[in-house]
Amino acid sequence: MQSAIAFIEEGGSDLEKARLRHILYGERPGLELLQPFIRLQNTDGGFPFGMQAGSISTLNNTQVALYTLDELGWLESSAGDRAFEYLVAAQKDDGGWDEIPALAPLSPPPWATPGDLNARHYLTALSAFWLGVRRYRSAAAFKRGLEFLLRQRLESGRFYGFLHTTWIATSVFAMAGEPQQAVVEKGLQALSAEPLSEWVDSQICWALECFAKAGMPSSQSLVAACLAEIVRRQAADGRWISEDGETRSAATTLGVLRVLKHYHL
Repeated sequence: MQSAIAFIEEGGSDLEKARLRHILYGERPGLELLQPFIRLQNTDGGFPFGMQAGSISTLNNTQVALYTLDELGWLESSAGDRAFEYLVAAQKDDGGWDEIPALAPLSPPPWATPGDLNARHYLTALSAFWLGVRRYRSAAAFKRGLEFLLRQRLESGRFYGFLHTTWIATSVFAMAGEPQQAVVEKGLQALSAEPLSEWVDSQICWALECFAKAGMPSSQSLVAACLAEIVRRQAADGRWISEDGETRSAATTLGVLRVLKHYHL
């Protein structure tokens, strides 16, 4: 952990260093540091495409914003409240979530492409995940999200679409409690069948962050395997690698630090 901390302290931005202090000491940065970020939020509560001021709100960028607010201790704030209102309002009649068609001409990434089934299931899993994190687990939107995801579950226990969708959705069902334990076990089995050697550092980190939020213990076999693998992979300079490129190594490293602290490693 010390070499990872040094990596952030030496090369991280002010916001990344603030995230580090919150992870390590529970310090919540002042609003003056957050203002440039919060000012991006649109009047509908969503955050704009590409985090470019004035662009249309997207589910994907709102979910990214919730992650940032959570890492800084500001998830329960007026900005967080409005983001959750946007999330709930965006839910479709079938219980799923999808990006709006107006986003298509802006060339969004594959996981945020309107109408794409892989994107739909990913966005649904992640929307339900954040509702669960905010303790909206008895809310109608959360329950309808679970029902949508169950309809898309494969016989193997994996959920339709990206591998990411399965570890997010499995964590969502873990948040739903004992009645969904069989769904959780099959999801973990499906993930365990995917060799960790083929996962990028940031993917292992993300899965662990989801498992931690869902209350899964370090004694669970997949959690234990992921923890051992992520510790083994640390680079000599303290960082971990992101699937999104070198510029995201700090974000991945912060995520790993949060997981290690959660699991007391």
